[in-house]
Amino acid sequence: MSDHDIRRVWTDDELDSALATLRADVRTAAPVLAEARAALITTIEQAEPARGKRPRRSTRRWLAGAAAVAVLVAGTLLVQTVSFGGPAPATAEAVQTLDRAAAQAIGAVDGPVGPGRYRYVATHAWWMGSTTSMDGREFAWLSEHLQETWAPANPEDEWLLRQEITGNVQWVNSTAEEADAAGVRTDSRWPEGEWRAPCGDFFGGSDCEDPGSWQKPTAQWQAGLPTDPAALYERLRADAPDDRGDAALLTYAADALRSGLIGADLRAALYRALTRLPGLEVTERQANLDGRVGIALGVDDGDRRHDIIIDPETGLFLGERQVVTDWLGEFDTGTVVSFTSVTTGVVDTIGTQPAG
Repeated sequence: MSDHDIRRVWTDDELDSALATLRADVRTAAPVLAEARAALITTIEQAEPARGKRPRRSTRRWLAGAAAVAVLVAGTLLVQTVSFGGPAPATAEAVQTLDRAAAQAIGAVDGPVGPGRYRYVATHAWWMGSTTSMDGREFAWLSEHLQETWAPANPEDEWLLRQEITGNVQWVNSTAEEADAAGVRTDSRWPEGEWRAPCGDFFGGSDCEDPGSWQKPTAQWQAGLPTDPAALYERLRADAPDDRGDAALLTYAADALRSGLIGADLRAALYRALTRLPGLEVTERQANLDGRVGIALGVDDGDRRHDIIIDPETGLFLGERQVVTDWLGEFDTGTVVSFTSVTTGVVDTIGTQPAG
């Protein structure tokens, strides 16, 4: 066993030092527990071996295996347990937000797509591009994309997809002047133009036999999903890859919600399924996407956090974003590496946008 495998045990003095931050005159447990957690983390970080500073990612994962801490507050023994089996359950605030959105979604009446009409879905996205300059410097930027889809009432009829790159750029780790001086080009390989095909199979054989998926939620695929939130959660867990842990489940759910094709009942069931997602928490109570404000809920995979933004007052899915939460290449903690905004409507003619 190497010294990297050894998990250090606290001394009595270190534990006493952490617990000494608690004040008997504090009646509410939450502030005291927060203060205790901060003290514990500080003590652990200061007790790291003197071999040099570890990457933040390693430190955080080591902390996840810390022992249970007994906290004495106002004469009552409160036990704050740090789980060895993975992240904590979804927070109460996240569960409440999703339950509220689910209730609104059930009561909502999505605009009906009658014969000859089309479901319109617009995705306004800022996606990351990057390149390395001749002198070895990494440049990264967000480029603005517009994607519009027209889905007919009869899915076997012709669909329309329109994609555009506006040319607008937001620099992530540099400036436009620095990029120009280094000869950096932001040309994207993302395809632009229009595509038409029955069943929305724009880049396939257009045989309308695609069974569907979370990324392409066809009516047939949606009909085959369980409606019970617990069973739907298990289906989501079974389908999502495990390379990103629980964050992958939120990504798959967002893929389906972003399509704009999920019916209100299934949207409500999916919100309630996500209340079972470990580590899900409210990350921002006033998240603004293109002027639409909702609540952001996210899961951290250790490098970045994937947020979905929903409006709990209407049950609508507004969009998503990814934010760096640990050292990741050239990007500082808090860097937004992508975000999207989704709007939907119903139109009478393919290729037209909803009024207003």
